[in-house]
Amino acid sequence: MTSGAVPHQQRAIVQTHYGSVRDVLTLSATFPVRAPGAGEVQVHVRAAGVNPIDWQMIEGNRRLITPRGFPFTPLFDLAGVVTAVGTQVTDFRVGDRVHADNASDGGGGSEYVNVRETLLAHSPAGLSFTQSAAIPLAAQTALVCLERGQVESATRVAVIGASGGVGHFAVQMARAAGAFVVGVASARNEDFVRSLGADEFIDRHDTDLMSRFGASSFDVVIDCVGGRAQWMRARRVLRPGGRFVTIARDEDGVVTPVSAARLLSTITFRRLRGVGKQAIKYIPVFLEASGILLQRVDRLVEQGQVHAHVARSFPLTLAGIQAALEESRAGRTVGKLVLER
Repeated sequence: MTSGAVPHQQRAIVQTHYGSVRDVLTLSATFPVRAPGAGEVQVHVRAAGVNPIDWQMIEGNRRLITPRGFPFTPLFDLAGVVTAVGTQVTDFRVGDRVHADNASDGGGGSEYVNVRETLLAHSPAGLSFTQSAAIPLAAQTALVCLERGQVESATRVAVIGASGGVGHFAVQMARAAGAFVVGVASARNEDFVRSLGADEFIDRHDTDLMSRFGASSFDVVIDCVGGRAQWMRARRVLRPGGRFVTIARDEDGVVTPVSAARLLSTITFRRLRGVGKQAIKYIPVFLEASGILLQRVDRLVEQGQVHAHVARSFPLTLAGIQAALEESRAGRTVGKLVLER
């Protein structure tokens, strides 16, 4: 089924090769609009969210792990309106307001994109397209972190990078679960982190968890920053059997065969050290986005327990995407960046 008004060509921001966002993104006025496959939903994109993985993939940092075919329309998080559905789609209809992390297919930089039904969810009631686009990747990742960390009522949790995209969702979700939450971020973001529900705040430039709370004072540390130092510090404050949950690597930059082998060796060694009831568990999180997981996030949103903080919105244009990706790359974003048309 289709809305009947979908063109055969569209305007889209297209990546032509790997490199900086200023060099490799262009505007195409004739990018093809493809009819949805049997299990796909065609979405008219009204807003797109920005995540660090977007510029990392554009620059080619992850090409060894996830090679990209060109031309490619970037931005994974999107929100919009259904304009057509495939023959096997059962849960969505033309006109539905939806959002998704479109996994490896991207498309947030286009006007129309096809999304697998299994990745899609109806947007929470009352949310704008901008708010809906800020949710999928970061909030799903945060929810997986809490589940892998077994966060529940009375759990003592520290969130490193509490003011960022994943971090600000993790603080809210942990609080909603009844946990005692300590947010770690820059001093300028203290009021924001406390407004999310953090019980205590640590200025990451001034002190650390060990100095404030002492050894064996936390059940879970959720690391949204990365670097070997986070793991080493967390081991000092985690209780026996505690969980270190991380979404980041020890080192940034391009993934090479050498760095990939080193990463695999590091993860394996740390996980082996975590064998045993009293040992500290090292838990890396790699998101497998799904519509079912996103629906669980959306229920928290509709219940008023979680909200997306949009720090800044940009026009969904070539210049807007370039500016938003560069701001994300600077690493100082509080909450989320979103593009809208």
